[in-house]
Amino acid sequence: MLKFFILVLGILFVNGNDNIDKKSSKRLLLNDPDVIGNRLAHLESTLQTVTRSLTDLETKYSHQEGVISGLQRELEKERTKSQTHGSTYIRWGRGDCSGTNTDLVYSGYAVGEKNSYSSSYKGGASNMLCLPTDPELSNNTASSSDSYMYGTEFQDSHFGSIVDEDVTCALCRSANTSSSVMFPSRKTCYPGWKKEYGGIIVSSAYSHNPSPYICVDSNPTFVTGGKRSNDDHLLYITKMRCGSLPCPPYVDNVQVYCVVCSK
Repeated sequence: MLKFFILVLGILFVNGNDNIDKKSSKRLLLNDPDVIGNRLAHLESTLQTVTRSLTDLETKYSHQEGVISGLQRELEKERTKSQTHGSTYIRWGRGDCSGTNTDLVYSGYAVGEKNSYSSSYKGGASNMLCLPTDPELSNNTASSSDSYMYGTEFQDSHFGSIVDEDVTCALCRSANTSSSVMFPSRKTCYPGWKKEYGGIIVSSAYSHNPSPYICVDSNPTFVTGGKRSNDDHLLYITKMRCGSLPCPPYVDNVQVYCVVCSK
């Protein structure tokens, strides 16, 4: 028993000395100038790396700020440009503009070539114009063989009480759009387009001088005091004829819808 006790004391003494040696070794390592120098060098290297990374980030941030500022300037230019540009169209049969974000440039009178002179005279213009109500007139007189402009009248019985009334018109500007188009045989605009007005297709009679297909507003107005049958330039309802025109989808002898749209 005594021998066992002595053996245990001996083991504890040896282990205690070993721990003391290790602690002394650790204290020696912590206070070693080489260790301190290595740690300082490592810290300095790390600090330099962090400083370089920070400098790179500042450079990238400055560059991104420049890019964002440039994009903001371009966006402002485009916003300003969109506010100053637009497309135009003529609203036949009305002296005002009803489309969303649409301005009236001027109101006026629809004019075109005379419906008929005689079987010997079939010339002249085939298009129509919308003359403003505030013209700037020339002092020069035209010769008798020149072309003429005549006021336009509603002539078809479809127009009811406004038959023989003179046709009004308006030049309209649709803001923030680049094109305005009349879609024949449509009451609604295609996706992505906004509606300006809708109506029916009219033109001159087949036995008269040529006239363009135009879209007259479905609720037409007329020139005040213009109900007089001068039979100058006349507008008739336009109808479909099957044959070369496929039916279906079209139908013979029906009026043709139209809609003016902008985009």
